Amino acid sequence: MSAKISATGQMTLDLPVRTARQSADFLVTDSNADAVAWLDQWPDWPAPALCLYGPPGSGKSHLLHLWCERTKGRRITPAQLDTAAVPELATCGAVALDGADSTAMAAPLLHLYNLLAEQRGYLLIAAHTPPKQWQVSLADLRSRLLAAPAVRIDPPDDQLLAAVMAKMFSDRQVRVGNDVLSYLVARIERSFAAAKDAVARLDQASLSGQRPITVPLARAAITDDHAGPE
Repeated sequence: MSAKISATGQMTLDLPVRTARQSADFLVTDSNADAVAWLDQWPDWPAPALCLYGPPGSGKSHLLHLWCERTKGRRITPAQLDTAAVPELATCGAVALDGADSTAMAAPLLHLYNLLAEQRGYLLIAAHTPPKQWQVSLADLRSRLLAAPAVRIDPPDDQLLAAVMAKMFSDRQVRVGNDVLSYLVARIERSFAAAKDAVARLDQASLSGQRPITVPLARAAITDDHAGPE
């Protein structure tokens, strides 16, 4: 690995930007505190399953990833859930299903739930809406899903977006002022994907132009489709 110092005082490495997803690095605010509290209660859940729901970009997938790290579980998508795969999945003891709004997987999902329950395992589900709003054709599955706690995750609030972007800049070994963070928070879409994109754009603009990261640079780097009112 090699490194060099740019004219702006930023260190540039010839490796991809580091990211950290350990639970110690996960940031908690009012927008996700309830979900984090429920995951912290594992394995003392009142049912074998728990559902996290909220809009895209609210951090559901990140929480599933952290839960799987803690439980040594397996994270899957609906495309990976079919009847033939269920017995092997259930041996994990902990399964996280990311994107469970689809009703096409009702039969294998019921099978997975039952096997995990029999083996005292756990199922963590992430979706855009709570199970009570799903069109579930299997009565047994619907009753099980409705018995599971459903916890909402809200879009990241100002505090969380600012903290996440500060950490993203830190992962890139870049320091920015609170004025820059406040400017970005007021103008980007309220999602972690938008925050990641804004940080990458601004870091690239800084390195390309050999300029420090300031509000004027942020104004120039954030394109119209990311911008809100000045």
